[in-house]
Amino acid sequence: MKKRYHKNETIQNWKRRGVISNDYNELYHKHMSINNCELCNVEFNKIQFKNQRCLDHDHITGEYRKTLCRACNANYKLSKPKIRIKNTSGFYWIENAKTKNKSGNYSFTWRYHRKVNEVLKRKCFKTLSKAIAFSFIQILKDNPFKN
Repeated sequence: MKKRYHKNETIQNWKRRGVISNDYNELYHKHMSINNCELCNVEFNKIQFKNQRCLDHDHITGEYRKTLCRACNANYKLSKPKIRIKNTSGFYWIENAKTKNKSGNYSFTWRYHRKVNEVLKRKCFKTLSKAIAFSFIQILKDNPFKN
């Protein structure tokens, strides 16, 4: 009875946190069968908070990535995908950014960065398409072929 309660509570917690899976039972068994952190190889235990088992997932897609200890999960960062292009006026790039507001909620935005003459300029957008459209307009403004 205790194991089934733990399983149900764990799966419900994952769903609340945005983990998406085709088969939660299979994911639960896989997660619980791993005895060491997949990054630092520390053995999981229930006594030390930093060595407790933690399911790492992508907060945008909800996809399971690894089973980590709490310490590694808190410090685990994937490199952000960047679109980097060299143009006539300098470099610009667009990246996905996660920010935490005063109330503790997270928001995801797209940041446009432009470096011209060693000066970095930034602008945030809610969608990738708006960031790309803005960067396209900037390229058109800097077009060396205009009359």
